[in-house]
Amino acid sequence: MSAVQQPKSRFVWQFCLLFSGTLLLALLGTFKAPLHVLGNPDLQKSGYFLTQAQVLFSDSGEWTSSQALQQNGAQQISLPDTWDKSKPDFEGDGWYRIDFNLDPAKPKPDTLFIPKAIMNAQAYLNGYWIGGLGSMQGELTRHWNRPYLFQFSPELLNSGNNVLQVQVAGYRNYRSGLGRLWLGPSADLEPLYATAYRWQVTGSMLATLIAFGSGVMLLLFARVFREQEGFLFLSLAVMVFAVRNTGYFMDWAPLPHAKWGQLVHSLHAWFACLYGMFLIRYMGLNWKWMRYGLMAYGVLLTALTFAVGGQEILQFTFWLLLPVIPFIFFLNVMLLAYSWRTQNFEGAILGCSSILFVLLSIRDLSIMMEALPIESVLLSQYTGILLFVSACWIIYRRHNALLVALKQSNEGLNSELAVRERQLFQQFNLLRKIEQQRTLDDERKRIMQDIHDGVGSSLVSALNLSETRPLEQDEMRDVLQECLDDLRMAIDSLDPQSDDLLALLGNFRWRYDRRLKASGVTLLWRVHDVPKLEGYTSRDLFDLLRMVQEVFANTLKHAQATQIELSVRWDELANLVQLTIRDNGLGLPKHTLGRGRGLAHMNIRAKSICVDLLVNNANPGPGVSVQISIPKVRKR
Repeated sequence: MSAVQQPKSRFVWQFCLLFSGTLLLALLGTFKAPLHVLGNPDLQKSGYFLTQAQVLFSDSGEWTSSQALQQNGAQQISLPDTWDKSKPDFEGDGWYRIDFNLDPAKPKPDTLFIPKAIMNAQAYLNGYWIGGLGSMQGELTRHWNRPYLFQFSPELLNSGNNVLQVQVAGYRNYRSGLGRLWLGPSADLEPLYATAYRWQVTGSMLATLIAFGSGVMLLLFARVFREQEGFLFLSLAVMVFAVRNTGYFMDWAPLPHAKWGQLVHSLHAWFACLYGMFLIRYMGLNWKWMRYGLMAYGVLLTALTFAVGGQEILQFTFWLLLPVIPFIFFLNVMLLAYSWRTQNFEGAILGCSSILFVLLSIRDLSIMMEALPIESVLLSQYTGILLFVSACWIIYRRHNALLVALKQSNEGLNSELAVRERQLFQQFNLLRKIEQQRTLDDERKRIMQDIHDGVGSSLVSALNLSETRPLEQDEMRDVLQECLDDLRMAIDSLDPQSDDLLALLGNFRWRYDRRLKASGVTLLWRVHDVPKLEGYTSRDLFDLLRMVQEVFANTLKHAQATQIELSVRWDELANLVQLTIRDNGLGLPKHTLGRGRGLAHMNIRAKSICVDLLVNNANPGPGVSVQISIPKVRKR
């Protein structure tokens, strides 16, 4: 686990202050917790503090108030009374009779305040029912941690002896019984009851809800930050702790009494086990066997808890937790030492919270063992508030540390990104220059190749011919005209906007018209509108014109034709532009078809621009037919 570090001097006084505050809270909870049954000085003057009673026990649950008064064998006891001592293994109703006389110096009482009656209670004054809370038979309502306040008419009081009866319904071996009581004016007892209710019910409810909320927050924290796996155990432990605390204020149970008691008390073991697994993981202890042992302990104790009878569960709880509580306390001490050693204030908060829980749990256990008055307020559930504070602190510190780390990481990434950006920009400029130079070189190479293949070839042919015999004027003119046409086409190919096939063919027709007329050849021009070709560069269309020029040149040189027909049409079915050139000359001998240098160059150009070239003798009729099939979208 990563620890959030801080300056040592600051950590020392914070740790000491936190630890001292924890011990102070434990001492205050043990010796200065409110004991509402003692009342206040004003109540001592105006009220009646009832501490002596006679008790009769009935397991039938069928007595009335008057029948209980007629029974013999009442036992004189001092309040508070717990059946675990006065009537072990008893389950049913306890009828408490309290006799008192009015003091003329005090105002007439009109309210009965019972700080503790386990489980449920009904009150009768001089035979008249004055109030009750909870069911008295069958599945009892769970009012074991609630104060009682019953108001009555002072007219029910006698001037002489008065009899107060309190019927208590409880389970055996469940600390059932009755605490001390107050009779007095409602103006004095109602504030005392309201304070007791806040401490015993409302406060317990809020502390439990806060604890459960902290458990949910820690669970989400553990799910988001999966590397903090130990916090999953802490979140589950806190939620188990919250479920266990619902018994402090819930007056009903989702299960029968015995089963609910077994479940709630088994959660004690699960809280200890889950919290122990968290501490082991948090401190980075390599105690894998101990984690497995705690898990096995929780499973085993759950099975044993449900195997033991529900009525013996309170006695069994002490022995259930006896092995694990000292171990968890030892881990808490180790956690405090670990936080001191690593200057981890987060661990100090967790350690002090759990230490306080252990100390207050021991204090609450002493109430159950009657080392402290049973009317004392239980306080261990209030550590849920500290768990919430601890959870908020953990999430805040971890979140803050992540933000700092993220900020530093972003700054580092931005700095590195800026360096990389400069490097990439430099490399991009270098590559762009290389690409531009390569493009220029390719363009120069292409122009040189075009001039070499066109003008150069014509000049070489004329030179070779002139070495054998003198050239006539017409021959010289043809050679020069051919060279000029090749040069013009090379220049036209440099225009990047030359992407309209029909416009290029029209330009070619205008330039070639003079040669055709000089040769006595008639041109039949059958060009129709076709869709615009897509994906073809000016270089591709230049190669296409070269193919057309090669056909026209061969026709003028060798075919002895009097007519050339050029047609362009759109084949919608095949999605092709069909360019056909046909003459009425001598045609090509079969043994030379496809072997000429001009036809070879045409095939090379056709493959380079992905068009289909078909050269045949015209049929029907004399001459040669050249068909070029051009896809609307250039093939790749």
